[in-house]
Amino acid sequence: MKKWIALLCAFCLLWGALPVQAETAWSSDEWNQTLSRLYSADPAPVPASSRIPMKQSQLYLADPAEQKSGWLNMALISTDALDMRENFGRSEALLVCRINQKTGEFRLLSLPEYMNVQIAGLPAEIQLKHANCFGGPLLALDTVNRELGLSINRYCAINVDSFAGIIDRFGGVTLTLTAEESEALGLGQGAQTLTGADAVRYLKLRRQWDGALRFRILLEALLRQMASGGMLSAALTLIDTLLNMIDTNLTMDEIITFVLALVDQQEMRGIATYRLEADAEGRVDEAAREACRDFLYGEAGNK
Repeated sequence: MKKWIALLCAFCLLWGALPVQAETAWSSDEWNQTLSRLYSADPAPVPASSRIPMKQSQLYLADPAEQKSGWLNMALISTDALDMRENFGRSEALLVCRINQKTGEFRLLSLPEYMNVQIAGLPAEIQLKHANCFGGPLLALDTVNRELGLSINRYCAINVDSFAGIIDRFGGVTLTLTAEESEALGLGQGAQTLTGADAVRYLKLRRQWDGALRFRILLEALLRQMASGGMLSAALTLIDTLLNMIDTNLTMDEIITFVLALVDQQEMRGIATYRLEADAEGRVDEAAREACRDFLYGEAGNK
């Protein structure tokens, strides 16, 4: 009897350690229909019965000790979810952001939304931008952590159209537009101050160019502008308003610590950026994965 109890306990422990699985099996027709909806211009949400439940406690971390390192490890997600209370839209752009909570140093890693990833419970690989559709931001974080060997445990997601309100609250954002971008937007080439509506149109040029890279450029420009213009203090007074526009698992202490670190620094001299490259088929090799880890956890420089 003791042997049977021991075996049962071992089985339970093994089962608990396995990645979360979807409760429903997929037929070929169901899977193809779901993919068709996801790739449409106005995708229907994945049915709740087909989603993969994910809790904070189940989140895979390559190095759990990172949570005590003094760095804040988070993902910044631009999504097309209409209801941020039920955030199961496509992640149109996903950035990994590592922040030193004492110095305000930023390391921004942009990920290609078309990168192919495997999620336990799904019958085939999908593009990274669809991970959020099947289980929300926590599943997207879990997927990125497993694919790249990272330890992201926080996220901040915002509907891409809501971003206009944030931009306008800070008086617009100045970006340097390429000839292609200026033609597509109907704006002048070179340094241009974009309104919130212009900034959203800029982000939605992802259909022609890399959405994650564009999101990173916009975010970096906004942070630098806020710091150099002394607007970070004003951001503290907008926290309650901003929280109604986003979905996040950041604690209020983490948000305030983050903003205060930027206020103390006054200049965004610590921003280091890197872009993960995938091939035409959405594949990422091990060398590229290692480069991401070196950038985030090693001696990072601007790249």
